[in-house]
Amino acid sequence: MGNILFLIIDMQNGFINGYTKDLPEKILEFQNKIRDSVITAGTRYVNHKGTACYVFENWKSCMEGTEEAEIVPELRGCMSQVFDKDKYSCWNEEMKQFIRDNGVEKIYFAGVNTGCCVLNSVLDCYNDVVDCTVIEDLCGSTSGIKEHEAALTVLRSCITQERVISSEQAEIEICLNNA
Repeated sequence: MGNILFLIIDMQNGFINGYTKDLPEKILEFQNKIRDSVITAGTRYVNHKGTACYVFENWKSCMEGTEEAEIVPELRGCMSQVFDKDKYSCWNEEMKQFIRDNGVEKIYFAGVNTGCCVLNSVLDCYNDVVDCTVIEDLCGSTSGIKEHEAALTVLRSCITQERVISSEQAEIEICLNNA
């Protein structure tokens, strides 16, 4: 297998709350175990007056230039690149070019929100026939565990159960790839 991408979705200050507060440390711990075997990149949702979240929901958090929109301090140093986006999905031409340029053949997804940005990014990736997996215990929802679990149910149905795995399973797969 070629290069593996560990893609951390929207781990920003504005998405940390009681439901997601443990994710940065869990993701960093996982990344430290696999860092020599993968490329690690991230995404950052940048809200502005033209986004669907702003227009339809009147959601004004994570606005461009605010501290809410910044990647959490724990994870800033572990990403080779951060891709800004203003939609749920990160699957755009810039991301696709990065995938091609780095010979990425498999993507492992982690981050927030499982039912919004993670779900949309994974489905777009899968629809482009790129091998992808969701690390279920490294994802979360600012709306709580029920929303997180509902999104995982949808993902298991849409991309297959075998592509929604634990961080322990992901670590084993990644280590086997580099054996």
